[in-house]
Amino acid sequence: MKRLTGLLMLGLVANWGVANAQQFLARAGEVSFFSTTPVEDITANSKQMSCILDASTGAFAFQIPIRSFHFEKALMEEHFNENYLESAKFPNATFKGNFTEWNAAALKDGKPHTVQARGELTIHGVTVQRTISGTVTWKDGKWVMQAQFNVAPAAHEIAIPDVVKEKIAKEIRVNVNATLNAK
Repeated sequence: MKRLTGLLMLGLVANWGVANAQQFLARAGEVSFFSTTPVEDITANSKQMSCILDASTGAFAFQIPIRSFHFEKALMEEHFNENYLESAKFPNATFKGNFTEWNAAALKDGKPHTVQARGELTIHGVTVQRTISGTVTWKDGKWVMQAQFNVAPAAHEIAIPDVVKEKIAKEIRVNVNATLNAK
């Protein structure tokens, strides 16, 4: 898995053409999601998000193995992987884009700054153009990134059977946290 992630990141860097850029990487970012309905709350967590940032341009990408999400109940995890996200067929969720109005020098003051990343979010093999707001903070020579956004399963063609529709929210809240170190 680490080799696959490394190859993906190298491919992204090569595609950006950044031979001597200021590259920052994270291999253990955290992603969680939360679905709440009057019937049930569902939470899942992953600590296997990989991401890369070209600090000279604001180009940014992340990847999360779908099977890395863990749930409170084993049966939920099984249904998530086999029935909803089809993780054998669609093993990763990805985002590739750019921070808008990126100016690394101005952001390196140690304070949290609100930023927006515009790009392509791919889940369940379906790519959707998104603008995601979050914060970046320059701390101890590293970029600390956080974001919270919603994902609608329907937007990524994730079918929810009628039997459980009342248990799964129409929009799932996603939280992302990563600390990127210089490459």
